[in-house]
Amino acid sequence: MRTETVPLSGPSPGTTRTLTRHHWGREGARPKVYLQGGLHADEMPGPLALYHLMQRLDDAEAGGRIAGHVVVVPLANPIGLSEWLLHKPVGRRDLEGAHNFNRGYPDLAALAGDALEGQLGPDPAANVATIRAAFAQALAETRTDTEVDELRIRLMEATHDADIVLDLHCDHRAVMHFYASTARPKITDLLGRCTGSALALIEDSSGGNAFDEAHTAPWRALRERFGEAVPQPCFSTTLEYRGQHDVSDAVAASDAEGLMAFLSGVGALTGGPTPAHQPAEEMPLAGALEFMAPIGGIVTWVTAPGDRVEEGQVLGHVTDPAARRRENILAPTTGILFRQELWTTCLKGQGLCHVAGLEVRRQGDLLSN
Repeated sequence: MRTETVPLSGPSPGTTRTLTRHHWGREGARPKVYLQGGLHADEMPGPLALYHLMQRLDDAEAGGRIAGHVVVVPLANPIGLSEWLLHKPVGRRDLEGAHNFNRGYPDLAALAGDALEGQLGPDPAANVATIRAAFAQALAETRTDTEVDELRIRLMEATHDADIVLDLHCDHRAVMHFYASTARPKITDLLGRCTGSALALIEDSSGGNAFDEAHTAPWRALRERFGEAVPQPCFSTTLEYRGQHDVSDAVAASDAEGLMAFLSGVGALTGGPTPAHQPAEEMPLAGALEFMAPIGGIVTWVTAPGDRVEEGQVLGHVTDPAARRRENILAPTTGILFRQELWTTCLKGQGLCHVAGLEVRRQGDLLSN
């Protein structure tokens, strides 16, 4: 195992930050699998799972079982980790500019596309190498005006040439689920069987250029521009490890076993555990609908994440005791109630839950802010 410390320029005089990457296997070996946690710095199930995973990777390397190149960044957001307000971690957005740490990643196809004109031939494998080199050059030339911009670039410097990118997050209260594109459907199936995810939300273009999509969308865009000689070599996903309070060593150790099964299944290591679950149920991200609070008040639930619900079904209530008023939280579609807000109070118009359904009912930007 090799540990790499990447310096980040601090936001003010006399301050610095660092990003730590751990490597197993030989650099340049394939597949290259990158895993990170804590990009939203108030979401800790992923980093704890990666802590347990790294112990298993040490054992695998000692036994000569690392076949590819595995990179783990257990805490991908040193900026967010240090930003607390009134004794609570902020985590999702930076305090300086309120930017979501998981949005606005560079569009590599736009940055590198012109440089690839006339450089691609009939050999898809050679084209992959050429495109990855162009991505690296584009990242090296990208200007960073803020520390959040710099963090985005430093993260993608380690991932632009990866075969598989796993970004570990969690929700407020939720079942295990993940987001993926239509590229590499066999790996989507494998990931569900290894992690025990109840749900896979599938979409090629979700909007906002989140970290996972910033690795699959460029290949699709370049394929549209240059034709079938451009393959789709990268699988990337956002894995939602249940809810913010689902943090325990027992659960994290089990999740690490699931990740070891996945790494074995994609050929990054040998002798790993086999998948222990059924495939995740796949639904379109455009079919996942959110219910907004009709009033502000106290939130109570009569359902739980993972329940199958019918459109219009009462999921819970919002109560205003001062006005002696109560409004129902209703299922916006038929499907799986896969997430609920953590807080027991809400403001009017605040999102309270999501239900994933098979009927496509949305378009445009599909991710919450």
